[in-house]
Amino acid sequence: MTRLARLRGIDATPSHAHLHAVVLTSHWVNADKIARLQAQVKSLLGLLIRAYGHFLFLRPMMVNPKLIERISSQEKGVGFRQLRDWLYWGFIQEIVKLCLDASDKTPSIRNLSTALEDEKTVQTLKHKYSRRAPPKIEGLEQEIIDQLQKQEESELRSEFDETYEHFRKTSAELLSSHALSGYKTIRDKLIAHNDLCKSDEGYSFFDIKVLRLKYGQERRVLDAAKDVVNDLDALVRNASFSWNHFFERESQHVCKFWDIETIEAE
Repeated sequence: MTRLARLRGIDATPSHAHLHAVVLTSHWVNADKIARLQAQVKSLLGLLIRAYGHFLFLRPMMVNPKLIERISSQEKGVGFRQLRDWLYWGFIQEIVKLCLDASDKTPSIRNLSTALEDEKTVQTLKHKYSRRAPPKIEGLEQEIIDQLQKQEESELRSEFDETYEHFRKTSAELLSSHALSGYKTIRDKLIAHNDLCKSDEGYSFFDIKVLRLKYGQERRVLDAAKDVVNDLDALVRNASFSWNHFFERESQHVCKFWDIETIEAE
């Protein structure tokens, strides 16, 4: 919190309520473009929340031995494994879409990363991020208030720059990762299409073993996507999402459904 914010009696940092956006007038980029970016980031956040809900429901099916043993003892193992596979491949498709979809009308990390390469767009967002409503503080001279406001804006511009650099680094790492590339190959060859491949034995569907992916990598990709979307939410919408509250609530729902104490191994 900046000094001026403390004098105002409010927190100048983004709110940690579920969703809170600050919308100001654009001076360098068409306001419609900024509004479209904000809508895309909000929609991308919604897709990420849905993907996490999907993942949390699936997770105990993969790692909770008590659940797996109970299902096996009830002679429901075959159906359980089929359901787990369907959910897993559906989840992989969600990850690939929210990270890599390239359609102009699709909110994705790839598209938004490209949009934030534009210098004018970044400068406009930086101006919006650093500006706050002029304060009304009784007992202080206007000259002091102006100085404090300039100091606050300088601090917020530096904060924006740090967040932007972090976003560029983490988004590049995510989009070029081996795991995400492998999941895209799976989506293209097995989920969205059914590719037959020629081998010495004849023809067969694509074998995912050649990608050398392991259970657990999907969670790391999802967590990396969360870091990127959190940065986007701050940069574009000056907003934040209460992930801790979401995880607590969703975990309770999942545990109640599966009749387990914890999602992970007990």
